[in-house]
Amino acid sequence: MTPTVKWAITLLMGATIFRAQTILFLPQVQMYGGPAPDGWFGPWLSDTIIGFILPVMLYLFWTRRGLAVWGALVAYNAVGAFDYSQGLITQAISPMPVEMASATTVYLGIGLFMVAQLLALGLLFRRDVIADFRGAVARSAGPA
Repeated sequence: MTPTVKWAITLLMGATIFRAQTILFLPQVQMYGGPAPDGWFGPWLSDTIIGFILPVMLYLFWTRRGLAVWGALVAYNAVGAFDYSQGLITQAISPMPVEMASATTVYLGIGLFMVAQLLALGLLFRRDVIADFRGAVARSAGPA
């Protein structure tokens, strides 16, 4: 894997760190007396969890190799992109109040971060990236 690809994956994944801030939004759902529809609780909770896991995933990406690590990175980015799609669906079904954010801001923000997560996922499927992770397995197996 080239350094450019490695940094691209890092930056694309790293851009999604902002989802960790959604822990601050959880008290804003109606069930806790806030203005946001309760439908946002699930997406914000999963955003919080995925956001807090990001540093661990980036650490694994930079320090470990093996197909299990590659699989974990693929799963993390796939779940992350799916979670963003759930945010888009939630905005369509239970719009966030305009006093929190305009519909345009929500759709654009979630959409851009979803694209970043999908691009990172796509880069993980490059042959050179897979070979880099697989190479650790082949090297650890020793001579045949």
